[in-house]
Amino acid sequence: MKEEIKFHLANSSDTEAVVKILKQFSDESNGMQAPDLEEKLTELRRDYFRKQLNKNYICWYATINGEMASIAGLICRDQPPTSKNLSGKWGYLFGVYTLPEYRRKGLSKNILQRLMHTAMERGITAFELHATKEGEIVYIKEGFEIYSEPTYRKIVTA
Repeated sequence: MKEEIKFHLANSSDTEAVVKILKQFSDESNGMQAPDLEEKLTELRRDYFRKQLNKNYICWYATINGEMASIAGLICRDQPPTSKNLSGKWGYLFGVYTLPEYRRKGLSKNILQRLMHTAMERGITAFELHATKEGEIVYIKEGFEIYSEPTYRKIVTA
């Protein structure tokens, strides 16, 4: 049977499917969480995507024969202009993931190109991401460069 690949710009009606595939990504990347934490995460993610899909969070996904197979999202940030980015508009790539059985078909590359095109149409002129070792090749081929600027983080728990 020939695979039917379709690409979609996500909106709030895609919330459940987005939450489901990003949970698979999280499980693969970070391991399974305790059931009570997983339940809370699912609830918080569902609320976030209902409000933000196709607004401050742009998301493209691919289906193969009707099943979600690959996804990529971009968080839109508006910050003061700098000499490196005069518009001040940034896109942070988040949740770029393809189910294992659909890898090596060019889905991530295709979705990434669509995502960046949509973002640029919305005025975003700079992009950043954190990559897994497996994903680096896709980003490098799309013109992303590694920056050596140090990143510091402080996470405050509620």
